[in-house]
Amino acid sequence: MAAEIRESDGVLIIKPSGRIIGPAGTELREQIVGELEKISGTPKVLIDLADVSRIDSSGLGTLVACHVSVARKEGRVGLINIGTDTQNLIVMGRLISIFERYDSEDEAIAALNSDD
Repeated sequence: MAAEIRESDGVLIIKPSGRIIGPAGTELREQIVGELEKISGTPKVLIDLADVSRIDSSGLGTLVACHVSVARKEGRVGLINIGTDTQNLIVMGRLISIFERYDSEDEAIAALNSDD
């Protein structure tokens, strides 16, 4: 799985598309880890789930792994455009409190940069 990755105002924006299930979750995780290794300071990451049609436990594990990697560097992770099914999975996995959720990319970037 390839995700669109770009930077905006110091925030790494990751936009996966399609289904994050099985091996696709592992591929996405490797891509995210590679990007995080390029960041020298405190990482700020925004994951845009608008184009994700389905996610399973391995995909959820990818999101958690991203959060853990960023938290180790005292960074922050935000999510936007969370579909109902994905949100339900996050809630059922009792992970809702570890992710910062925003309504738009602009709001997320402003909030993630608020501690600067």
